[in-house]
Amino acid sequence: MAHPILSEDWSDYDQKKIRDKRDGGFVSCEESWEVEYILRKVRKYAPRKTDEQIKAAISHCCLTIKGNKPRGPFMECVMARL
Repeated sequence: MAHPILSEDWSDYDQKKIRDKRDGGFVSCEESWEVEYILRKVRKYAPRKTDEQIKAAISHCCLTIKGNKPRGPFMECVMARL
C-alpha cells in the first residue's frame, strides 16, 4: 500500500513542474526547490526528524534510484529511510 504522503495535494508542485516544461511525476534532485518542497511534505509525517535527517534520506534516495526518479517510488524510499 502506498504511503499516505502520496495522497497529499501535490498540485502546486505539479504546476511549477509544468511551467518549467517538466513532468511532475518525476523528482529532480538537482532542483533545490524540489528538495525543499519534499522536505516540507515529509515533516508532516516525520515531525520528530530533523531537517538534516530528512535531507539525508532524500540524498540517499537520489543516489539509490538511478535515472528518472518517479515520485511514488522516490517518496516510498524517503519515508522508508526515516
